[in-house]
Amino acid sequence: MVSHEREIPKFLVSRRYISVMITFIVLFSILFMVIYDPFSLAVWFSTDDMMRFSFTILFYFSAVVLLIFSRSLMYSLQDRILLTPWRYVWWIMSENVAISLLYTIITVIFFSQPDVSIPEVATRALFCVTMILAIPNALVSFYATYRSKCEELEATQYELQRLRDEYNRAVEQAERDRLSSPAAKQNTERAPRMVHLHDNNGVLRLTINIESLCYLESEDNYIKVHYIHNDKLASYMLRCRTRDIEQTLQGTGMVRCHRSYIVNIRRIQFIGEEHRMHYVTLDCDGVKRIPVSKSYYEKLLTMLNTLQ
Repeated sequence: MVSHEREIPKFLVSRRYISVMITFIVLFSILFMVIYDPFSLAVWFSTDDMMRFSFTILFYFSAVVLLIFSRSLMYSLQDRILLTPWRYVWWIMSENVAISLLYTIITVIFFSQPDVSIPEVATRALFCVTMILAIPNALVSFYATYRSKCEELEATQYELQRLRDEYNRAVEQAERDRLSSPAAKQNTERAPRMVHLHDNNGVLRLTINIESLCYLESEDNYIKVHYIHNDKLASYMLRCRTRDIEQTLQGTGMVRCHRSYIVNIRRIQFIGEEHRMHYVTLDCDGVKRIPVSKSYYEKLLTMLNTLQ
């Protein structure tokens, strides 16, 4: 049964987005509390009193650690679970509740006031934390979405003409190989000569000879396709999910070796190990070492043995 649930944009769980978001939240929270302090009976933040200042630093440090842990966990689970908008919202709300609970506990134990009840402290804390987290989340998300759309449009305009020329040359070369070499015919029977890569909307963006592909790299909400063009390494940015690309490339010799990399198994030149981490080098000039995760290492070796 096919799932119709929509996944959140991948940039929302990228390392760069998380770093910018947490930095923005810390700066915005300081400004918010300075403004909100005169209107609240339960705010105990201070830089004058040593005890209050110590607890202020402790609270901010704990909240930041909690956010870093939460977003890092989200980042590590993004390929294991489908992060729908509702799940993302619930995750953010859980962060709000956890930080609010921490603030409430500190307030009740060390800075309780007779005229302010525990439910009132908890309610005000949840309101403040929600505002502090919601506004930076919304602003950074809107800006990141805007930049993502701009980059996608620029990449599409830049690559359109080159894609047309490359497609024509690839078709002509494939036809010449098919007519001139018996070995080329055998290779065509083992693996598709041309692969067609579509974006998230199902629009055909790239058609390329499988032999020219080097590797694919996942970058935020894009797939960066690295290939050989005119004897030089070139790349193309494709807005697509990794799991969809994997399905498209099944049976072509492209194998996933890391959560962010898919390599052409026929171009693997060397498999090594350094500091207990495996890596592969390809026969494409200018390509750096590509890491191999433990979970994909045995599968990679099996496919290499099968190819041999």
